[in-house]
Amino acid sequence: MVDILRAFTFPEKFATNLPVNRIVAGGKTVEDGVSFFHEKIQNGYQPRPIIVIKHPKEDLYAVLDGHHRFEALKKNGATEISSVVVDAYTNLQFELTKKGVFQPAPLLTKHVRIPFKKLAAYMKEFLENPWPMLGRE
Repeated sequence: MVDILRAFTFPEKFATNLPVNRIVAGGKTVEDGVSFFHEKIQNGYQPRPIIVIKHPKEDLYAVLDGHHRFEALKKNGATEISSVVVDAYTNLQFELTKKGVFQPAPLLTKHVRIPFKKLAAYMKEFLENPWPMLGRE
C-alpha cells in the first residue's frame, strides 16, 4: 500500500494487478466517458492504473479514482485491473468510497472535466506545432 499523494503522482510505480471481481465502484459514470476509454483500449491503449482503497477486513477494493477506466476495462473483458492500493482509510471511508461519495457528479465530469481535458490536449498540440491550426504548414 502507498500514500495517496504517491498513488496519484506515480501510479505506474506502485501498481499491482487485482482481480476485477474484488473491485467495487459507485455507479456514477457517464457513458460517453466509458465509451471513450473502451474504444481506446480496443485500439491498444493501456490506461493508467486505477486508484483503490482496501476494505479494512475483507478482500475487497473500492475505486477512488478511475471509475471510467475501470468500467471500460470490464467492458473489454479484463479479469485483472492494474491498480494502486492506498492506505490509511477507515471502514467508514471505504463505505463512502464504495458508494461513490468522493467521485465527481456525472454533470461535473461531462461539462467540466471532459471539456477541460480536451482543451488541455488541444493546447498541448498547439504548443508543439501551432502552424496547422493557424492554417499554415
